[in-house]
Amino acid sequence: MLNSAIQRQEVHQNDYYSVVAKGPMLDRVYSMRYKSYGAEGYIEENSSLKFIDEYDGKPNSVCFLAYHRNNIVGSIRACVYDPSKGAGIPIMECFEKEIRNTIGYDNVFLEPNKFVIDPQFQRRGGIQARFLLLGTAVEEAARQKASNIVVAVRTEHIKFYQMFGGRLASEEKSYPHLNFKTVLMICDDVEKCRAFIRSKVEIIEKNDPVLNYGTV
Repeated sequence: MLNSAIQRQEVHQNDYYSVVAKGPMLDRVYSMRYKSYGAEGYIEENSSLKFIDEYDGKPNSVCFLAYHRNNIVGSIRACVYDPSKGAGIPIMECFEKEIRNTIGYDNVFLEPNKFVIDPQFQRRGGIQARFLLLGTAVEEAARQKASNIVVAVRTEHIKFYQMFGGRLASEEKSYPHLNFKTVLMICDDVEKCRAFIRSKVEIIEKNDPVLNYGTV
């Protein structure tokens, strides 16, 4: 079952699984990002064929890879803001004021970002990989005892994130290092979000729909 694979350690279930990317595996994350964002023209080309930013490798960031059998099909990064440590996360660069005015900076919150699915896998099972990765990030939020999940999304994906309990909290603004605009969405019920993802995964496993939401 995919829902048993939604956790921080490596799990093999039903052909899909996620792992924490560490050491040399991070190169696969950066290459996947480059391939996915580059295919849609969201980043500039570079000779390294990797997409890395200043938040990678920081102690409050963790990257995950999604596999289908032996093939990497997607990745996501979870960045945690903890007021006791004070390290910033990417979303604060564009939505600092909105976050301050809505949830404030007194509690832990998590941002899923750099969320990509291999362009060649989008219509061959991308929805399973998508929920696996989102679920992995939500489980990380629960593990970090985050009170909120904050995410910057393109306007065409607002309805998708509303399914997870996300509410719109800003106007459009540019997101760091990507040439598109995003809006801030906030989920203030992590446990409800976890339950929703698990229920959707069960439905997906039964019906195996072919859906495509693109990179977010």
